[in-house]
Amino acid sequence: MAEMDEDQKERPLRATCPHCRGPLSVLAESDPIEFTCLVGHRFSEIALFRAHSETQERTLWSAVVVLEEAAVLAREAAARHNPPTPLLLRQAADKQRQADLIRGLLGELVRIDLEE
Repeated sequence: MAEMDEDQKERPLRATCPHCRGPLSVLAESDPIEFTCLVGHRFSEIALFRAHSETQERTLWSAVVVLEEAAVLAREAAARHNPPTPLLLRQAADKQRQADLIRGLLGELVRIDLEE
């Protein structure tokens, strides 16, 4: 990673680096505009949009997986009880419904871009 030039002014953003999740800043005096994080990851505007869009999609898919796993665990636990525990079956259904909602959002996800 490149070290920051001490003279280069940074303006903090309310966003995080798509690679390390550290705080992101815009380099105030760069042309073209450039973004950097504390670790030293640097992005052009287009590269930042692309990397952030990939992180959005990857994170949402991770949420789908963990919710579906929770549904499986709850169903398995419910099946071990005789009769099956209604609370666990409801929780399993809720987790699956939540995973399905996020899966639906993934179908609507649009990447941030400068071009149509």
